[in-house]
Amino acid sequence: MGWENLRGQDAAVAALRRDLASGRVAHAYVFHGPPGAGKGTAARLFAQALQCEAPEAERPCGACLPCRKVAGGVHPDVVTVRPEMDRSGKPKRSIGIDAVREQVLARAYLRPQEGRRQAFILDNSDEPVTVDAFSALLKTLEEPPPDTLLLLLTPNLQGLPATIVSRCRKVRFRALARADQRAVLASLQEAGRWEGEGMEPDEVISLTMGRLGLALEGGAEALARRREAALEFIEGLSAPPGKADEVQLLLLAGGQVAGGEASREAAVRFLEMLRGLLRDILILQAAPGAVEPWHADLEETLAGIGRRWGVNGLTEALDRVEAALHDVGVVNTNPALTLEALVFALRATVALNA
Repeated sequence: MGWENLRGQDAAVAALRRDLASGRVAHAYVFHGPPGAGKGTAARLFAQALQCEAPEAERPCGACLPCRKVAGGVHPDVVTVRPEMDRSGKPKRSIGIDAVREQVLARAYLRPQEGRRQAFILDNSDEPVTVDAFSALLKTLEEPPPDTLLLLLTPNLQGLPATIVSRCRKVRFRALARADQRAVLASLQEAGRWEGEGMEPDEVISLTMGRLGLALEGGAEALARRREAALEFIEGLSAPPGKADEVQLLLLAGGQVAGGEASREAAVRFLEMLRGLLRDILILQAAPGAVEPWHADLEETLAGIGRRWGVNGLTEALDRVEAALHDVGVVNTNPALTLEALVFALRATVALNA
C-alpha cells in the first residue's frame, strides 16, 4: 500500500512527498483534520517512506522488509506512543507525561537502531495527549535531535498548545467526500480487509460517520443499534417541557453502560453517535444544503427534531455532549453518572429553547 491509496488528500500527500524528495524533512509535523480523514494512515506511510529500501520515487514500496516491519508495528525505529498503565495494570485513556518520558524522551537523542531516522507518532484523537506531556516535549522540539521525527495527529489544531504548534510543520487533512469514502471501502473489500457485513457502503459511511476504521473492527449491527438508541434518546429529549419521560430517558442512558471498563468505551461511542446526530441536526437547521449530513437517510426525521430545538438549543446541546465526552474519555468520570447528568442538562436546554 502506497500513497495512491490515501484517497482525497492530494494536497497533504504532495506536501509530504515534496519534503521526502527534497531531503528537507522537518523534525516535527502536526497532521490536523477531522476523524477518518486518513491522518493515521499518512503517518504510517510517511514513516515507511523514511525507512524504505526502494528507489526514492517508489517510496514507500510496502514490500521491502522495513516497510513490512512498519506496517506490522514491529520496526524498532517507528514508535506509536501508547498511554501508560494505571495501578490496576490497565491502559489510561490519555497519553501522560510518564508515557512521553519513557517512550519518547528516553530514546529521542539516541541513534536509530536500524533505519535512517526514528519516528514517534502521538495521536491526540482517541488517546488525548495531556498538557503536562506536551510540556515535556517542548525542549525536544526546541532542540531537535538530527535523527528524530515527531508526528502529532489531532482533529483540532486549536486543541494543541500554541508553543507546540509553532514548532511543527502543519499538514491539513480535509474531510473525505462520500465518493472518496466509497472508493476506500471498495479497495478494502477488494483487498479482503472488509467483508461488508451485508451493508451498502453509504450505510456504513453513515453509521461510522466517516470513521471507516470502525468498519474494519466489525460489528455493523452494533453500530446500527447504537444509532437507533441515540436517535430515540434525542427524540425523547425533544418532548415539550412537562411531557418528557425522564425515567425512560435515564433507563435508556443507563442501558448504554454495563459495568467495568467496557462501560467507558460504550459510553464514549454512544456520546460520539449523539454528537454526530446533533451535528447533522444543526446543519439541517442552520445551513441546509451547505454540508452533506452523515445520516442523510434520516434527514426528514432530523430536520423535524431541529425545528423543536432551534439553533441556540442545538449549539448548547453539542457543547454539553462534548463536555460529557471529555469527562468520560479523559477525566475518567463515572460513565453512568455522567450520562444521567447529561439527561437533566439536555432537558434543561430544551426547556430554555422551546
